[in-house]
Amino acid sequence: MEAFIRFQKTGDGMFYASIDPDFNVLPLISNHFKNRYADQEWIIYDLKRKYGLHYNLKTVEEITIDFTSTVNQKTPASIFMDEKEELYSLLWKDYFKSANIVARKNTKLHVKHVPKRYWKYLTEKQLG
Repeated sequence: MEAFIRFQKTGDGMFYASIDPDFNVLPLISNHFKNRYADQEWIIYDLKRKYGLHYNLKTVEEITIDFTSTVNQKTPASIFMDEKEELYSLLWKDYFKSANIVARKNTKLHVKHVPKRYWKYLTEKQLG
């Protein structure tokens, strides 16, 4: 699951990611992200179970967020995002487009390694 999480930087400098895994994995992945991103404040939110983890540079705490109908749960509204976030997203998508070798496309193998159920949260899959 750790490989399928993509953070977006919010306007206040925090990093946010939404997930909806088949199982309750947040307790299992918290140490990985606490160690990997120890210098960054972040939230990973499980949309299916309606709770998340917030790392405040010291501890990881469980949180709940009351999403309103005006905020998309998967991707926070652009008004909450850092002004450069969309540019980084475009850069990431362009990288994946340019690294793709059409002649070597193997969809079956790709889906085996990156199941389609996670694609909706991967920036590089939002090429449209």
